[in-house]
Amino acid sequence: MLYFLQILGIMENMSYFKCPNCSEPYYIFGKGGAQKTADELGMKFLGEIPLEVGIRSGSDEGVPIVISNPDSFVSQAYANLAKNVVGTLEDLAKKQYFRPEITL
Repeated sequence: MLYFLQILGIMENMSYFKCPNCSEPYYIFGKGGAQKTADELGMKFLGEIPLEVGIRSGSDEGVPIVISNPDSFVSQAYANLAKNVVGTLEDLAKKQYFRPEITL
């Protein structure tokens, strides 16, 4: 059996660090690299997830940040990413890329 997988898009993890004191974003690893790559490859840019201690500590404790702090800017970043993934899947479903082939 042969399966074809389609890449939905590109997301950027650890895209920036938001200063807890002034809320200024710091692009430790550079800015816009994933967006540029998505554009160059003709792919959708799905979003960016910032570098945040709460993500690591929540993962270590088994409580995702979207549960422990649902109103945080990080949780909103995850929500935006999820909305973009769902939207992309809905677009693919409308185009009906994944029709089964039935041979009798």
